[in-house]
Amino acid sequence: MSTDDQRVTEQDIFEAKWYLNGFPKSGTHMLVQLVRPVANLNPGTERGLWRQPWAGTFDGNSWTNEWMGLERTCFKAGRLRGGHILKAHSGYCGALERFLYLLGTAHVFIYRDPRDVAVSQAHHILSAREDDHLAHPEPELYEALGGFDEVLEAVIVGLGRYPGVMARWEMYAPWLDVDWVLSVRFEDVRTDPERWAKVVLRYGLNRTAGIWGHEIEFEPSGFEAVTAVMANATRQRDKSPTFRKGEVGGWREAFTERHRRLFQESDSNGWLVRLGYEETEDWVCQN
Repeated sequence: MSTDDQRVTEQDIFEAKWYLNGFPKSGTHMLVQLVRPVANLNPGTERGLWRQPWAGTFDGNSWTNEWMGLERTCFKAGRLRGGHILKAHSGYCGALERFLYLLGTAHVFIYRDPRDVAVSQAHHILSAREDDHLAHPEPELYEALGGFDEVLEAVIVGLGRYPGVMARWEMYAPWLDVDWVLSVRFEDVRTDPERWAKVVLRYGLNRTAGIWGHEIEFEPSGFEAVTAVMANATRQRDKSPTFRKGEVGGWREAFTERHRRLFQESDSNGWLVRLGYEETEDWVCQN
């Protein structure tokens, strides 16, 4: 890798500030695994939850739409070091977007078919662990409803202070329209990690070099060696604390006709079509 200006040091170029953001449960941990070979997790110094290399914008371990104080999120993000990763479940707001831009972050936003998100969230609730700092804070509310089908229904439509999956998604969706943020689909990274390793690394390094008005030229051999390691890291799924199956399209086996109807009612803005997961809003399921 090289630049046309020798005054730009290697440290200036390579130490991207990686802000890896995702709508839960869309593969944020997989995104971290992808970038981990080229960056370290940002050390946390605060007490309790804030000791984690993680930043979020919503109370209830990111399972609500109740905003935390913006100052708290920016304080956490402001400690992000060059060459380090901060995991995030950050909804969109203009002030946060501007702060992250001026901070010089390489902001990668991952999203996933919301139906698979709903299924993953339902399993996450039913397998809540006390040592998981992003576990659902009140799994007993869902467990009292019955079995998996009932929990999945509640995830789709909402329960108490916990909104349904599409209501929560709409708090994150505006990141897709921010031109300096790199948006990636979970399904694309899962099926072609080699390609997306290259896309993400090019973005991160050029986002950082661009602060000084430079664009990096990549030496093919070294670049491909690094991205091969990055791609392989996404296959080490046992390293993810919340990984279950990570299937693409697993909702087809989980959804009943009632789930389909409830989901279509909740998706009043047609996001499945807008995101390219369906051609029409009259999609069907197998069950």
